[in-house]
Amino acid sequence: MDYDCIMNEYDSRLFDVLSNSSNRTFFFASNMKQNTARWSKGAVEYFGLESEILCPADIEWGKRIHPDDFPIYLEDFENMANQVSAYHDCEYRMRNAEGEYVWVNCKGYMTYDDEGQMDFFAGFVTNLGVRNKIDPVTEMWTIQEFRRDIENRLYKNQKGAVVLIGLSNFKRVNDDYGYSYGDKVLYCIAHKILEGGVSHARLYRMDGSDFALLIDNGTREDVIKEIERIKQAFEDLYIEQKLVHVDFKAGAVLFPQDGKYIDQLMSNMTIAVENAKNSGVTDVVFFTEEMHLKKTRILRLKDAIRECVNDSCRDFHIVMQPIMDAHSGECQSCEVLLRWNSEDFPGTGPMEFVPILESTGLIIPVGKWVIEEGLRYLKKWDQSGTRPLEKIHVNLSYLQLQDEYLADYAAERLREYGIEPGRLVLELTESCRIGRIDDLLNSLQKFRDYGISIALDDFGTGYSSLAVLKDIPADIVKIDHTMIKSVLGTEKEKRFIELIISFCNDVGITVCAEGVENATIMDIVTEAGATLLQGYHFDRPLSPDEFYHKYVK
Repeated sequence: MDYDCIMNEYDSRLFDVLSNSSNRTFFFASNMKQNTARWSKGAVEYFGLESEILCPADIEWGKRIHPDDFPIYLEDFENMANQVSAYHDCEYRMRNAEGEYVWVNCKGYMTYDDEGQMDFFAGFVTNLGVRNKIDPVTEMWTIQEFRRDIENRLYKNQKGAVVLIGLSNFKRVNDDYGYSYGDKVLYCIAHKILEGGVSHARLYRMDGSDFALLIDNGTREDVIKEIERIKQAFEDLYIEQKLVHVDFKAGAVLFPQDGKYIDQLMSNMTIAVENAKNSGVTDVVFFTEEMHLKKTRILRLKDAIRECVNDSCRDFHIVMQPIMDAHSGECQSCEVLLRWNSEDFPGTGPMEFVPILESTGLIIPVGKWVIEEGLRYLKKWDQSGTRPLEKIHVNLSYLQLQDEYLADYAAERLREYGIEPGRLVLELTESCRIGRIDDLLNSLQKFRDYGISIALDDFGTGYSSLAVLKDIPADIVKIDHTMIKSVLGTEKEKRFIELIISFCNDVGITVCAEGVENATIMDIVTEAGATLLQGYHFDRPLSPDEFYHKYVK
């Protein structure tokens, strides 16, 4: 083959040596005046070139570049032709011998003759396809390879199972030990998942700290066995002599029955793992059509609720449940609760729409609307009622506490309606107490500076303990209905309730017993020292008009 038109014998030998030094890097040398280029043998094989010598070089190489990327490539060459820069450094997609487009990086240097015309150009092209196949942190296959592998199996109508494994508390590892250590944990976890597993399985690093396990011809039984094995592997996870506690949730799909297309299958396995996270189950959750219907309903609900909020909270309304004075039997205050009436979604309760408000951030404007509605009725009744309410209670979620303007908003509404700040009680739900106590205290301080009362709701659930009462400056503690019901159980449970109430009374905290459903419970908690009572024994949540005529007028 005649290389004389491009390089001399010495340069040709040097080119051959460089060409054999890497199977991912392809070398070239071009005579720009003759529009001729020599490419290494690896490039000829990988890109399916006609020969090592291309002439015309620009057309033969350019026709293999992805049409969307060709303008970038051409612009870079025009810069070299105009001597803007003699250096070439460009990434684009290139069609290989198999007809697939892969990402490459082309680097080179241009020389010019005495007249400033392009003369000789040489450099190398690096195949970045490998970078897209192997995750550098875990050394597992990437999400791009996952898509390709699944598409190939679906095209061939093959059967199998995919398990999406999501690490549920991995952020804490990064926060506590740093990202470098976190990468080591991910590497170890990936290899633990594969270690001792079925031979016909492949593992992929998906987004973030998620992994996908592909089991060819896998069944439900295979998936269950693999998850049990992985659970055991996670029990003894030592990285750099540290025992690391990492939990995971798993969602599984079977193909082709759970998805005939890659996007459908990936969507369904995400739905399955979301159900695993939300349900709190420790076993793997298999996708069902009911999950898909539920997911679709939630998406429709989100759109409907967003439209409602944007239209001045249309279809939202409040109800009020009385809070009774344990000694006088009179209605002392009420809890303002949010409800939603939609013609398209009849019967949708707070257990369904409140999480949507929180996940979309819409709880912030809606929460302000609830405060204003409650204060509006309180002002109206102050002017017309013979038994004005002492206070109104409004629930506050963790997300609302992050709104730095909420305290100012509440204070402004109190001034507008001429209501004493202490008559507004903000109830902190259990979710508010998750996280750093100093962050919570900082959020609450502004409300307290305005004189707004604070109540701890759901006390006795989740993270609640007597230590919380020491740390959080609460005016009222509302003992959760599940604890209140327990007074009908053993003597030990009854004494525990008495201990909490006694402690609160000793330190000047008012106690409200929630979930009082009958006279027996009412008598027990009243005798134990509860000041306020709330529950269906007295009344259900009522519309403002019903509440007014029954408890205020």
